[in-house]
Order: sequence, then structure tokens, then C-alpha cells
Amino acid sequence: MSCRQRRRPDRRLAEALVGNARSFYSVAQTASDPTDGSRAYSLAIAIELALKAYLVQRGITDDWNRIHLRHDLNKALRCARMAGLRAVPEGLRELSWALSPFYASGALSWGQAKPVIPMAPEVADQIVAELLVAVEVAIRAGEGAMCECE
Repeated sequence: MSCRQRRRPDRRLAEALVGNARSFYSVAQTASDPTDGSRAYSLAIAIELALKAYLVQRGITDDWNRIHLRHDLNKALRCARMAGLRAVPEGLRELSWALSPFYASGALSWGQAKPVIPMAPEVADQIVAELLVAVEVAIRAGEGAMCECE
């Protein structure tokens, strides 16, 4: 996997993606049952959009993200780290590992899965909130320019 065909960072798209991520994070907060699969689904979408926002800010195109990362949270996190994301919240890797197989397969969206999240719901919320802040700070700082991730 290579993203050598990079473009200039698209700050507007990055801001839109992280704004959408924040909206899905808010939806997760409204879930009446913290173990409900719909809550996990909203958190997974928030993680995906936040990581892709960071990658877009680094000059990786939305098309590349869609083709190569799809809905794989683990791959998106790995690529974001390789692209320079240093402020990775503690526990994000574990949360991604718990959600990614169900999210990537569509089982979360169909309500067929309730993943076992290896942390309290409040901790998972805090991890996603910290990721959103880290990505928003990177976008505001214009952190980016070209990157390579393979």
C-alpha cells in the first residue's frame, strides 16, 4: 500500500471530516445503553472520520483513504501514526482492535454485533474525545504538508 501520489493537504475536507466525527461522537453520547451496538457503531465512525481527517490534512487523498483503508480502523490508525500523528490517546489501539472487525464487516451497522470493549464506556468516550482534540489541533496548526505512508 502506498500513498506516494499525494496532493496538497485539503484543510476544508479535513475540517468537514473531523466535524462529522464530532457529530457521531455526540450521537454515541445519547445512547441509552452504553453496551448497545449502536453506540459502538457511532464511536467507530467517529474514530474512522477523525483518522481520515488527519490523513487528508497530511496530503493523503480521500480517494486513497476510501480505496485502501475502507473501514479498517486498525489500518487507519497505523497509517495516521506513520503519517505523523503523535498525540495518540492511550487505549485507542485497544479500542480500535475491539471495534474494527465488526465495523469493517458491517456487523455493527446491521445491529448484529455488540463488541466487547476492553474498557469502561466512559473511558472509551474519553479516548475518542482526546483523538478528536488531537486531530483538530493538528488541522488548526496546519500540521501536514506531504507525507508518505506505506
